[in-house]
Amino acid sequence: MKKEYNIGLDIGTTSVGWAVVEVDNQKVMKKGKKALWGARLFEEADTAADRRTSRSTRRRYDRRRERIKLLQEEFKDEINKVDQEFFTKLQNSKYSKKDKNNKRLRYSEEEINGAAAYYKEYPTIYHLRKALMEEQKQFDIRLVYLAIHHIIKYRGNFLYEGKNFSVKDISLEDQLRKLIELLIKELPELELTEDDAMDIDFKEFAEAFFKETRNDVKVTLKSILKSIDSTFASEFSKLMVGNKANIPKMLKQDSSEKIEVTFLKSDYENKYDKCLTALGEKIEIYDLIKKIYDSVTLKKILGKEDNPSISNKMIKMYDKFSKDFRWLKETLRKDREVYNAFFKSSKGEKSPYEKYMSSDIDNNELKNSIDKSISALIEHNNISQENLDKYKNEILPQLENNTFLCKTNSTDNGIYPYQLNENELIQIIENQGKYYPFLLEKYNEDTYRIVRLLEFKIPYYIGPLVTKEKSKNAWLIKTTKTGKITPFNFDTMIDKEKTAIEFIKRMSSHCSYLLDEYAMPTNSILYSEFKVRNELKQIKINEKSIDLNLQQKIFEEFFKTTTGSITERKFINYIKTTGEFSMYNDDIKITGFSSTNSFANNMQTYIDFFGTNGIFENTKYNIADAEQIIEWITIFEDKGILEKTVKDNYPLLSNEQIQLILNKKYKGWGNLSKKLLTTKYYKDKQTEVYKSIMDLLKETKENFMQIINNKEYKFQKMIEEYNNNSNATLSKLEIVNKLATSPANKKGIYQALKVVDEIVGYLGYEPKNIMIEMSREEGKKVRTVDRKSKLQNLYNECKNQIVDYKRLRHELDSRNITTEKLYLYFIQEGKCLYSGKPLEIEKIEDVSMYEVDHIIPRSLVKDDSIDNKALVIRKYNQEKKDNLVLPKAYRNLAQIQWWQRLKNNGLMSAKKFHNLTRDEYSDEDIDGFINRQLVETRQIIKHVANILGNEYRKTKILYPKASLSHNYRERYELYKFRNINDYHHAHDAYLAAVLGEYSDKYMKKSFDFSQIKEINKKIIELDEKEKIKYGYVINSLDERVSNIVINSSKNMTDEKTGEVLFDAKKFNETVAKNLYRNDILISRKTEIRSGQFYKKTIYKRCVGTIPIKKDMPVDIYGGYSNNETKYLKLVKYGNGKKKLIGIPMNLAALNDTKIIDNYIKYQLKLKNSDTYEVLKNKIPFETEIIYNNQNVYIKGYSVMGRTCEVSNAHELKIKKDLLYNWRYALNYFINGKEKDVEEAKKHSIEIYNFLVESIDYPLFNNELKKVRENIKFDTLEIEKQKKVILELFKLFKCSSTNANLKEFGLSDRIGRLSGINIKDGYIITKSTTGLKEFKYKIWVSEQLW
Repeated sequence: MKKEYNIGLDIGTTSVGWAVVEVDNQKVMKKGKKALWGARLFEEADTAADRRTSRSTRRRYDRRRERIKLLQEEFKDEINKVDQEFFTKLQNSKYSKKDKNNKRLRYSEEEINGAAAYYKEYPTIYHLRKALMEEQKQFDIRLVYLAIHHIIKYRGNFLYEGKNFSVKDISLEDQLRKLIELLIKELPELELTEDDAMDIDFKEFAEAFFKETRNDVKVTLKSILKSIDSTFASEFSKLMVGNKANIPKMLKQDSSEKIEVTFLKSDYENKYDKCLTALGEKIEIYDLIKKIYDSVTLKKILGKEDNPSISNKMIKMYDKFSKDFRWLKETLRKDREVYNAFFKSSKGEKSPYEKYMSSDIDNNELKNSIDKSISALIEHNNISQENLDKYKNEILPQLENNTFLCKTNSTDNGIYPYQLNENELIQIIENQGKYYPFLLEKYNEDTYRIVRLLEFKIPYYIGPLVTKEKSKNAWLIKTTKTGKITPFNFDTMIDKEKTAIEFIKRMSSHCSYLLDEYAMPTNSILYSEFKVRNELKQIKINEKSIDLNLQQKIFEEFFKTTTGSITERKFINYIKTTGEFSMYNDDIKITGFSSTNSFANNMQTYIDFFGTNGIFENTKYNIADAEQIIEWITIFEDKGILEKTVKDNYPLLSNEQIQLILNKKYKGWGNLSKKLLTTKYYKDKQTEVYKSIMDLLKETKENFMQIINNKEYKFQKMIEEYNNNSNATLSKLEIVNKLATSPANKKGIYQALKVVDEIVGYLGYEPKNIMIEMSREEGKKVRTVDRKSKLQNLYNECKNQIVDYKRLRHELDSRNITTEKLYLYFIQEGKCLYSGKPLEIEKIEDVSMYEVDHIIPRSLVKDDSIDNKALVIRKYNQEKKDNLVLPKAYRNLAQIQWWQRLKNNGLMSAKKFHNLTRDEYSDEDIDGFINRQLVETRQIIKHVANILGNEYRKTKILYPKASLSHNYRERYELYKFRNINDYHHAHDAYLAAVLGEYSDKYMKKSFDFSQIKEINKKIIELDEKEKIKYGYVINSLDERVSNIVINSSKNMTDEKTGEVLFDAKKFNETVAKNLYRNDILISRKTEIRSGQFYKKTIYKRCVGTIPIKKDMPVDIYGGYSNNETKYLKLVKYGNGKKKLIGIPMNLAALNDTKIIDNYIKYQLKLKNSDTYEVLKNKIPFETEIIYNNQNVYIKGYSVMGRTCEVSNAHELKIKKDLLYNWRYALNYFINGKEKDVEEAKKHSIEIYNFLVESIDYPLFNNELKKVRENIKFDTLEIEKQKKVILELFKLFKCSSTNANLKEFGLSDRIGRLSGINIKDGYIITKSTTGLKEFKYKIWVSEQLW
């Protein structure tokens, strides 16, 4: 008879743990000698951000080169009259004089003298540009070309529209107003309102950027913005003076990494994709901040000139640089040692001056270097008082303001609008066109041909200038298939409208639920209505939810007529007009806003089209027409194509209406489709009318998540049916690629599907259940909202309502909020939340006086949020005891009035207030608490369940919450040790299987509340608070309360026989026996790599080993550091020798067997006439091999060293009894839990001896010997012992991480396995699960088992 089984899956972004568990008995299933559980490991999927950045940069340079080629075509005939080799000489100028092979052109003495005279007359290209604009004489055509070449190459930005540009037209005040408006609308985390914006003096704000010193600018900006948010003010002011700022932190966004950017140099462009990933739609705020910075810089540089000239400014900058340079050189020359240290390189290391000129260091580092040099002069008594005074009074302020030694060839030059360069180009063309008529040739009646090269910019929606047949990253539609696209024929060669439609298809987001449906624009009228109605569900007026009739009235009368942000004040004013709440005598309190004191959503787009003076006023156009135009506005940044599209489709609109449309700036996409919200799927049982989600939002009290998960409405079934139908002809990989999630998640999901397929195929029949546990994407989220700033802002708003405000404010301003207790102290106005008695802030951390209590006990639900925490005097917490609600004595009138005031002032949430004041829990509450502990609600997991359910029709798919496994481990002290090996992935999958089965079987029915109170009382009596904090589901497995649980759950006994169906003691014992087993199967996904050909850094000569270009020798020009390799070949050569050889990406891409053949012979040091044999072709990286009697993974290959880099593949095995006994000690050593330090001291020497004496890793034997000889472990303090043990675990981990024992006199790279020349051993290949394994001997071609 076939055994019923469950499959547990633990899906991560770099692993899939899996376990096959017998139904009802928690045993890992076996087949033959193999235990059926394991882990599938793989590299995290590339987000493609780096590739996209490289591709964009490459495309930008390609287009620049194309412009230059077209410019040369324009000049070619005229230049050939005087010098037919001119363009060749320009190309040749990039080569060094030492490069005899490429530097073939020889220059006459006249040309050499001419070049010297040129540089003397025109020290910079800007001197030449100025002369060509102003001097009324014929210049050498070659000089004309050089100047225009420079203008076309570095043409400037396209941020400002229109042909004419004036610095006077830049209104900083308008830009700053727009910034504040955006912050109110797009950044609710700042809790900024329109009332706050009215307090800002925008004239003062604009003037702040022009203070005398950078420090003055920072201080003034901080002062102006501090009322908004201190963190934003700090980071914003850093950016504005050229310092680095943390962008996600500034805009209150969680990010897995710290992204620091300066607007100096090219940081903005280089890190833009990272910022886009972290900020999402809030990138618009970041872009505007950069525009403000550029505007300020332009105003500072160009001043108030009516017709500013870049060339004039650059010449002045050059003169200033020369003056600064002379002073610095003359001053430092007084001391040869100081002079050489600053100006001259030493032992291959660039000097500070050279680093500054090559942009390796910024202005701050330059200042520090000059400071250091001046200090040395003072110390050596080698500086005159005159120069010292000048340094202090003139030079130092300039250094602080970045105005000393300013370079003309700075990346800051990108701030100049192209119109400024265009003005100079036109002056040169018209001045020299008198002598060279071809310059005056026109592209059209308004534009010179050469000017067209400068001002032409490919619209973003066009993309790459190739068709999609030639590139997967292209979508271009051409009007003709022949001919090359140039700026001169662009408008006739490309069908811009059809290309734009293709772009729409690529850029539109997809629905998170119906995967083939496009999501609506964020500003869609339907989507706006959905968001407004959904938010209204959570709004309470004087603690009462709004009834449906009033919701409808509010929507129609208030939201559809009120523009801008919907603030509390506006809403209360409207509510008063309804008369619905007149009994409160204007004392109206609103709670439940998604933003601080305001709604997060509005109906602005509806008003834009259908409100008073709306776009569609006095027309017959309807909402569907408005939705179409809103979509176009969202897609097309190009106003030209937007205008044409609207005019073509809506010819009855007037020019004024068209202009109103063009003025709108709707951005971003939602995550829901129109089909999801409007499909009438649910059939009302009473009326037999079919209804949609939007219908139910209008007609029921339920919000979106409640509706979509309500089993009665069956919308999950609708989603499943839709996705199954759309996926019917797709492979699993294609289905996964459609999911609305990250590439990292998709990779994990696809590997999990492959694991399940192999298990089912291996066993021959379907499982009873599959339990899916899916981790959230890794990366520690950093707290971006500064708690102290938040408290200060709250205190500012309600200072008149806070008793003893001055004392509390002083305490707040004089401290950092470093602990949870301190934060609770201030949101409770310095009082005990249960008694209202004052607390002593100096004794706040004294546990004998004050405790943090969970309002809803953790014995019922594990909720560690601030909303469930109270800072209380210990006595009152002890008196609360086992009560599930606060004692009645605590809920007296005075306390409730105080709590109400805290809530009204934003110091307490409505949820917290409700939990403090409630006197009982309904059965519905209890069921809700328990069910929320059981089931994962993320839609991505439901999609995975749907894919599996569609494949395995007889199998039930469950998705228990990941926190169940974590809480169970913590409760029963079965700790996870990630640093030891990869077995924990399988253990987690096992827990998902057994806890998922338990939850589904015994926790899904109604509970007896009186019994739950009994359980709580019993657990409290056991006086083990730390063991009861994981919620009812985990507590229900405590064998000491099992009898009460059995009575309360109603389904743990057989109704007929009375037999107990579940034994908690047996369950826990079985789980404990399994969780430290080490008979786990491990398989790693191998990779034939793709991507960049080389590591990106270009090194100077004698360091770089790979030419930058084929004809540029590394000993002259430097080069890249190393080839990236695609795969390996196993070859046999000479007298039976074998070797693994990595094939570089660039050679593999050529697909030329002769080139690869020559490369292999080079690697083997063979002559052309020698032969070799390929024993195994295209061996992927991450392949497992046995080398020198140890399993390793092939991680890389050094082309220059002709050797491999490998990492350990032999998982560290510790007997389960040992691991169980050491679990407390390891909880300290590995997980850093200080509570277990005494256990660590007890077992530390045992663990150390095991690691250095008892295990066999042949490749690490020498390293371990050094450890034993050099480290006197028993003499070390426990912290040092911890360091040693942690590093030894790193040594044995199956990864490329090395052990760092440098502080103990050993290497910081212990265990690095590089420079390995693999000539013998075994190659091991495994199936996805590792259930099937094949072994090949390197020198034998046949397969071994």
